[in-house]
Amino acid sequence: MNKPLFFLDLDDTLFQTKRKMGMYNQQSPFFPAALDKKLEPRSFMTQEQNNFVNWLLETATLIPVTARGTEEISRVTIPFNSWKITTHGAVIIKPNGDYDSEWQAKISAQLEPYQQEIRERQKHLTDAFNKAGIEAWARINYEYGDTAIYIVAKHSDSAKIDELYALADEIDAELGIEGFYVHRNSNNIAWLPKCIEKNLALTFLLEQLKKEEEHTPIIGLGDSLSDYSFLKLCTWFGMPKQSQLSGKLDQCLNTTE
Repeated sequence: MNKPLFFLDLDDTLFQTKRKMGMYNQQSPFFPAALDKKLEPRSFMTQEQNNFVNWLLETATLIPVTARGTEEISRVTIPFNSWKITTHGAVIIKPNGDYDSEWQAKISAQLEPYQQEIRERQKHLTDAFNKAGIEAWARINYEYGDTAIYIVAKHSDSAKIDELYALADEIDAELGIEGFYVHRNSNNIAWLPKCIEKNLALTFLLEQLKKEEEHTPIIGLGDSLSDYSFLKLCTWFGMPKQSQLSGKLDQCLNTTE
């Protein structure tokens, strides 16, 4: 029997930063799941999450579908050994570690018209944060050398994300967002070209994988509203109990705890 394919978002689905560990009411043990640039543990799994990941590693083929870039995913401690979809779908990495060249050529061509605007919008955001005295930052995520993929902004104080959201609203009204879509999840705002979506990359990859085995079970896991676009390509999908996606589901179904 072929192992099922699990397409997995990572952050806030399989692990989370130490700040967010409090929601699990667990003091210890924490299992390091991802490292920062100084190679110090930054994100962690609970005992339950660690057990779940170990079970998946033994029984399924795991393919991350993540906003993390290729450098960031290299600091994830989970030993993924198959395909990887990174950078919100801008990059597909083969099991041997090489970029999928066909996908790279397609995405690079689609991103070319965005290059100047992405850089100008990032500068505009940075100048606006400085002028307003807001301790936030906006950076461009690059792949394929110096190809700008998308912009992400965060507040240095996660308790003040209202400041970040309010100023982002002003800038979006001023500059417009034609050609982009905006994703917000907690202390994170991303401006992404419409050609960069997890579901587009997964559609491309599934076409290849189904040539090898058409009837392999396909399961997806994700936490955010933006993950739904790729989750609905899976035969089954799920989400953490405490997540943006489950919160929206509760709201739509008018459920109460």
